[in-house]
Amino acid sequence: MMWLSWKLFLFLSLTGCLSEYSEAVPGLPTSYAAILRIKSGSSSLASFNSKNRPRLSSPSLGSVSSPGWRGAAQHYYSPTNLYHFSEAFKHDESVDYGPVFVQEPDDVIFPTDSEEKKVSLNCQARGNPAPTYRWLRNGTEINIESDYRYSLIEGSLIISNPSEMKDSGQYQCLTTNMFGSILSREAILQFAYLGNFSGRTRSAVSVREGQGVVLMCSPPLHSPEIIYSWVFNEFPSFVAEDSRRFISQETGNLYISKVQTSDVGSYICLVKNTVTNARVLSPPTPLTLRNDGKEGIILGYGIEQKMLSQKYWVTVKLFYKLQLI
Repeated sequence: MMWLSWKLFLFLSLTGCLSEYSEAVPGLPTSYAAILRIKSGSSSLASFNSKNRPRLSSPSLGSVSSPGWRGAAQHYYSPTNLYHFSEAFKHDESVDYGPVFVQEPDDVIFPTDSEEKKVSLNCQARGNPAPTYRWLRNGTEINIESDYRYSLIEGSLIISNPSEMKDSGQYQCLTTNMFGSILSREAILQFAYLGNFSGRTRSAVSVREGQGVVLMCSPPLHSPEIIYSWVFNEFPSFVAEDSRRFISQETGNLYISKVQTSDVGSYICLVKNTVTNARVLSPPTPLTLRNDGKEGIILGYGIEQKMLSQKYWVTVKLFYKLQLI
C-alpha cells in the first residue's frame, strides 16, 4: 500500500510538472521537460515532491548550429520550468538528473599590463552522470583543441596570452549530459588599457579677459572608462571646478568662463584608468590673455619638467613671451 502511495504521488508530481512546462513553452514537445530517474532502493524517494523538482532542459540539443538549440538550452530560465534540487538530491548518487549550474561565468576586465598572462571564465555544473562542457564566444562554439591558448579545467575556460582582438566578446558556458543541456548567462570579456598622449607640442590659446575658453584634452586610446582632471602650472595644483570652471567627464575638455588674469598659465590634462589606476598626462596647453583688445602672438616659450617618480613627470612650468600687434 505504501508503495502505491508514493508511486502515485511521484506520478502526479511529474504529470503536473510536464503539464506546466508544455503550457509555458508552446510548440515544444513535453520530452523537453525534466526527466528524473530514481534508482530502486533510493532514500530520496520520500523527499521527492512537486516543490523540489530539478531544473533541466532538452536531452537532445544536438549541434549548437541547430536552429532551436539556443531556445531549448535556455528553457531552465522559465519560472514554470522545474525547480531547484532539495538538499537530499544534491549529494545522492542514486538519482540521475540533468545539469544544474553551481557557478556561472561573470564579466571579466583584464588589464593588458597584467603580470598574470591568462584569463579565467568560471563555470561549474552538477549532474548525474557528470556533465561535459563547451564554450561559446559571440554565439559560436570555441574549438578548444584547435588553439593551444585555450584549456578547460573542471568546466572553466582558461585563455593564455589573451588578445583583445582575438578574445574580447561575449562568452557562454554550455553543459550537457544524457538528460539535458543548459546554457549559462552571457559574460563579457573586456581589456583594460590606457595609451599615451601624442607628444606633439600644443598650441597656445589666447583669449580676451572676461571671455570664455575651452581647452581640449584629446585623450589617448583607453578601455574601459577614464577619469579626467587638469593640472594648473605645477603638480599637485589641480583645477578645482566652480561656477567658472567645468571639466567634462565625457570629453575631458576644460571650460572656463569669464577668464581672469589669474587663469593665465599652463594647463595639463591628466587621465586615469578606472580599472588599472594608470595615469598619463598630456603636453601642456598655454593660456594667455589678449591685452587691451589687441591680439597677441606667442614668440616662444620654454618648458621645465621634473621627474617625481619613475612613472610621473608632473611638474611643468611655462615661460612665455608675448608681443602685441
